[in-house]
Amino acid sequence: MNKFKLIILAVLLALVGTGCEDILEDNVNPDMAHVLDAQEGLPIIIFYGQQTVYDHAEYYNYLSQMFTTGGKSSVGSYSYKCEWEFLTMNRHPQWRRHFYDIGTNGNLVINKSREIGSPNYELITRTIQLMSTQLTTDAFGDMPRSNAFVVTAPTYDQQTDIYAWMMQEADDLIAMYEDKSITDNPNNKKITYAQDHVYGGDLEKWTGLVYAIKARLLLRNIPNVDRSAATCNAIIAAADQAINQWRKGDLLYGEWFGNEPRYKFDGGAGEQNCPWSIAKPVINSWESRSNLLDNAIPSRYFMVDVLGLSAPDNDAQMGTYQGGRSGSYDGYANDPRCVLLMIPRDGPVSVTSTTSKVKMRCLENNIGMSTSFKITNYPLMYMGAYAGAANGYNPIFTMEELYFIKAEAEYWLGNKAKACELAKEATAHNIQRHLDFFLSRYTNPNYKEADDDKYPGEATKSGEPGFEKKEYWDAQVNAFLNNEEYVVTYTRAGRVYEYLRVAKVTERGNKHWFFNPSEFSLSDLMTQKYVAMYCQPEQWTDMRRYHYSNKRNNYGIGDNNEIVYPNLRRPYNLYNAYWVDGLTESQKENTWIQRLNYDPETEEKYNRKELERLGAYKNYKWLQEPMIWSHDYGVVSSLTGK
Repeated sequence: MNKFKLIILAVLLALVGTGCEDILEDNVNPDMAHVLDAQEGLPIIIFYGQQTVYDHAEYYNYLSQMFTTGGKSSVGSYSYKCEWEFLTMNRHPQWRRHFYDIGTNGNLVINKSREIGSPNYELITRTIQLMSTQLTTDAFGDMPRSNAFVVTAPTYDQQTDIYAWMMQEADDLIAMYEDKSITDNPNNKKITYAQDHVYGGDLEKWTGLVYAIKARLLLRNIPNVDRSAATCNAIIAAADQAINQWRKGDLLYGEWFGNEPRYKFDGGAGEQNCPWSIAKPVINSWESRSNLLDNAIPSRYFMVDVLGLSAPDNDAQMGTYQGGRSGSYDGYANDPRCVLLMIPRDGPVSVTSTTSKVKMRCLENNIGMSTSFKITNYPLMYMGAYAGAANGYNPIFTMEELYFIKAEAEYWLGNKAKACELAKEATAHNIQRHLDFFLSRYTNPNYKEADDDKYPGEATKSGEPGFEKKEYWDAQVNAFLNNEEYVVTYTRAGRVYEYLRVAKVTERGNKHWFFNPSEFSLSDLMTQKYVAMYCQPEQWTDMRRYHYSNKRNNYGIGDNNEIVYPNLRRPYNLYNAYWVDGLTESQKENTWIQRLNYDPETEEKYNRKELERLGAYKNYKWLQEPMIWSHDYGVVSSLTGK
């Protein structure tokens, strides 16, 4: 058995008999020499780098209670969407993505990079591997690292050791990126956009991603490990380094977004389609999970409590467009992103009425649809900057996340007004990100230049966007960000009449203004980050860090015992044996999913002894075990054990 075959066994990925064909020829005779050029391998590593961002986000949109489905099963093949019965799931694509696609194949690229004396390939590959390690350990916890690629049955490193390695690797990579003898090495082969769909080989821009990952790693200290001023300032410094790095030179995406890392797809079939798009691409038919947004339903928590859906206390009126009547143009929700992330569709007005109407609808998590509803009555989810186009882009890391990382650190420093300012700026540009897509994708067939009526408005046909004047749209955005009403009047016969009105958000929807600088709360901050992380892999991690803090479990955070996600609730119809039986009502409210089980298809077959040592083998309580950064404050004193 040659070294290449040993490596495959070491990462515990069962490839024999799959019948599929991987990009890096993993179904060739394992006793043959495996040949891979760095130039050929790099585009594959970068492709899988963006794919692992999708893999995690696809799970987390459901685990963070943003999406649900029309069913109410307590047992299903996609347990993260409903009942959390993970132990019978076949596999988790995140595991293979990290250990094989990015790990083993990445090591081959690194070795070839060193052989040809072209370190630029190594730098980019190690950056993707660092990000993948962070995403994977934050999903699974302890995992193989130190001997993952050198023995056939690797031991699992403790999460503290993995964090120590990641912190050191981030600093080592930064030092390498800043070493001109490496970045300007005359032996560096030219990397084009054909190989690097993110930056075309621009190492200075890739440096920003390392700083961004470092900022995210340091943020794991808050709120449970280290809230000190020194830690908060280190978080801010790392985020600033990333922001400044991505705003240097020729800016790819405008002044604010700068050069954030976006993977732009070429279009076409299979893997070349955007993973969030209606094409629903799946790698080799089994290596990943399609987005299934055609079966996704926005949760009531997301729509009502977060976005501020219209008329939430009136079942018949909830989700209808508030506009055109008495000069009111309040839209579908307080948050204008509601109409940017989904399109309303036709269906029954309510469970008690058969009258049909086009409106935004939502559903409690895993409660199941009424028999009078179909999945096509709920909003069309193929919308927004990520899911709206088959050839769209998938961000590897967003500028908004960096701003919210800074805002969180500022908040814990006591600078609440500064935190509010940062959160508001990030939110304004997150709105603009999705609006830019809308304006490029949809054209009003009845456009009038005088009205400039090309902005999102009332949909009069199911699944198709509506349009309204820029004046109305701007007023809605301003009301959301600044809680200001917009009133246009005219005078006739000496009397003043109201022509147009957009109400303050405190007078409609959830009646909450998220950006009040004098009352800005931790809940305001994290709720707005939650929306900005739509289709990004941080929602679930944030909720776990903050202990799913809500009014039901009454888990207060910090000196003021702040409730972070007030109206969040556990899904209905959870799997009784794991999440209900034998628990008091108080215990139920504090018992939430904390991690994924190790990939059953590989780990339970090839590394069972390690799972048994950890207590993780077919043990549902392992799913409830907190990460090192989500224990109660004071239980863990260091992410790295130092």
